[in-house]
Amino acid sequence: MSMVFSKNFAREVEGSNFPKWEEIFLSAQEEREREQVARQENLFLMRQCIADARNVLKDEHMMDMQSHVLSIAMTLFKKRASHAVYYKEDRCKEKFLKYWGKFKQKRPETEKTETASKAKGQKKR
Repeated sequence: MSMVFSKNFAREVEGSNFPKWEEIFLSAQEEREREQVARQENLFLMRQCIADARNVLKDEHMMDMQSHVLSIAMTLFKKRASHAVYYKEDRCKEKFLKYWGKFKQKRPETEKTETASKAKGQKKR
């Protein structure tokens, strides 16, 4: 039994102060595609990290031993690597926006007041 990946997104409901939460699911195919994208990017990143680790050792005049290179590369990789979850969440967001459209972002109260006062000032002229 496999678990399906899903993510919740809030969408604005007209006439309500509270958002409605919509759960978006990925198909098994979409999930595999996102995992493949993450895998390819992680392989590319690991190669970059190995090259960067060698450069660090060279620049610091340290021994270019394989264990040192891999240790530094792994540390760099952990910092840089994007996880498969990011790609799955991104795909869910694409599906949400496609289905529900870009929902309106509420402006902070201060921005609303500033805009309203500017509009009033223009009307008086």
